[in-house]
Amino acid sequence: MEIESEYPGGLSAWIAFLNRNLANNYPQPAIDNEIQGTVVIQFIVDLGGNVSDVTAIDGPKELREAAIAVIKKSGKWIPAVQNGHHVISYKRQPITFKLATE
Repeated sequence: MEIESEYPGGLSAWIAFLNRNLANNYPQPAIDNEIQGTVVIQFIVDLGGNVSDVTAIDGPKELREAAIAVIKKSGKWIPAVQNGHHVISYKRQPITFKLATE
């Protein structure tokens, strides 16, 4: 791939999006049971920059749906480019859920 698909605004904007949305999406049952961990999400960015086929491939089952929901909210991406044409790209994103310590 010549140019990898990218979240609009680049890596710093992507990290800001994840941090902003994860803070509001920590599942209450996971908080109550003190479940933390990293969920690995796999997804596709299509030719139009749309995110699809969002699946959790690893991580605590109690956190998977929340991680999937955050990725699905990410909106349009900048599609990958190969030989001057937009192409489908496959992404993997680890999402770490960590409880605040008092």
